Amino acid sequence: MFVPLIWGKPINVWLGIVLMVLLTLQILSGKHLIKLPFSFHRRNAMLIGLIAAMHAIFGLGIWFFNVPIK
Repeated sequence: MFVPLIWGKPINVWLGIVLMVLLTLQILSGKHLIKLPFSFHRRNAMLIGLIAAMHAIFGLGIWFFNVPIK
C-alpha cells in the first residue's frame, strides 16, 4: 500500500481540504444560513463520514506505519 500524490501533495492533504469544505456546508445548512433540502444535509453527513474515514486511514498509515508516499 502507498499514499498517492496529487499535484505534488499526498492525498491525505486533499481529503482534509474536501472534508473542511463539506463540514462548512454541513454547519451552514444546519444553521439554515444557506437553504438546502434536508436530503442534502443527510447525504452530506454520510459523505463526511466516508471522507473522514479515508483521511484517517491515510493519515494513520503515514504517521504510524511509515506507508510510502508515491
